[in-house]
Amino acid sequence: MQNERLYLGIDGGGTRCRARIVNASGNILGEAISGGANTRLGIDHVFGEIVAAASLALEKAGMDDSRLADLHAGLGLAGLPLERERKLAHAYPHPFASICFATDAYTACLGAHDGADGAILIVGTGTCGQAIVGNRELSVAGWGFEVSDIGSGARIGRAAIETALLAHDGLANQTDLTKQVMGKFNHNPEEIVAFAETARPADYGSFCPLVFDAEAKGDAAASAIIDIAVKANLQILRKLTAFGASQITLMGGLADQMANRMPRDIADQLVLAKHDAMHGAILMAKQRERTAA
Repeated sequence: MQNERLYLGIDGGGTRCRARIVNASGNILGEAISGGANTRLGIDHVFGEIVAAASLALEKAGMDDSRLADLHAGLGLAGLPLERERKLAHAYPHPFASICFATDAYTACLGAHDGADGAILIVGTGTCGQAIVGNRELSVAGWGFEVSDIGSGARIGRAAIETALLAHDGLANQTDLTKQVMGKFNHNPEEIVAFAETARPADYGSFCPLVFDAEAKGDAAASAIIDIAVKANLQILRKLTAFGASQITLMGGLADQMANRMPRDIADQLVLAKHDAMHGAILMAKQRERTAA
């Protein structure tokens, strides 16, 4: 094993960083998880989590940190659509034998279709669409909760809070959902303001299950909120298919909810993922190696 070529695949998201080490044959030697690795958390923090996850994966594989320098690393990181983050990542000193970067959506797409042409829509706390067709790629949405990700769990949760506050002020109809949401804040709008001052996307996303539960019971406010999210995600999917993607994988915590609401032409193109984003990151590392040779 000392002379064996080793590859590291990283899937760095906002809440966790997953690492996998494989040999040249693709056999999994070790896997591990550390904390969030979205580049917007700070490049020092991100590389700290990447190295921590890689070290743990080496330990699981029966190796020590001296083998970090033998790892050919492919990193799929949230936050990399921003050019400033890409520059920071490329300039950062690392302990690996080689390194290459892409967004977590790109590596997820590579993994989902095992390197073949296709597209994905990640729809969870956030949303991001990615297509790879031939030598072309297209990224859609994924610019962050504040200005993008309309079909995401975080935006659904925020819409529920906004609607509840409007209903409290008599500017929208009260429903079971709006009452339930207001109850989370003791029916006090000031508690909503205090919540919003520090809330992160995941905090808003925690209200998302309430919306889907209410919709299942026929709640009009919940139905209206989900309809906006479905239309937003459908718009992304149509953009991906127009780009040339003939098969699409939905990923993330809301994948099933959205898949069940898609029209027939889109539903017919949906396929299950063949592999995960760590597999895609390893494919990317191997592709880089072949290109550099």
